[in-house]
Amino acid sequence: KNYIDLPRPPVASVASIHTFDDDDNSTLYATTNYYVNNNREPARIVLRTGSTWPTALRVADAIKVVYTAGYGGAGSVPGPIKQAMLQLVAHMYEQRGDMADTNGETNMPILVKKLLAPYVVHKGLGTSNLMALS
Repeated sequence: KNYIDLPRPPVASVASIHTFDDDDNSTLYATTNYYVNNNREPARIVLRTGSTWPTALRVADAIKVVYTAGYGGAGSVPGPIKQAMLQLVAHMYEQRGDMADTNGETNMPILVKKLLAPYVVHKGLGTSNLMALS
């Protein structure tokens, strides 16, 4: 493939890409060989025309991508996520006495699920059980 998906959106920046050979030697992959496609989710690292991945890579874990993901400051967090957090905290507070027999698990209110639905990272791309809408 000529791309690598970055499974934790939104991607703010890519700090570095290192490749590893069979002797576990690390090589910094030049930023001129790729670009970050943030116009989709999940974001991708895409090879530029004429660029290829090194061929003498180890069998597993041959490429390490260091990147920053998240919304940044509180002002950049989408309103529906903030509202969902408030709703969930209120729900947990109201149900605090009912949590003793559930081992800390809570049923997420439907309003919270609906508010978060557009922001869920689906299974296979790094979702957590908390966010899964199943």
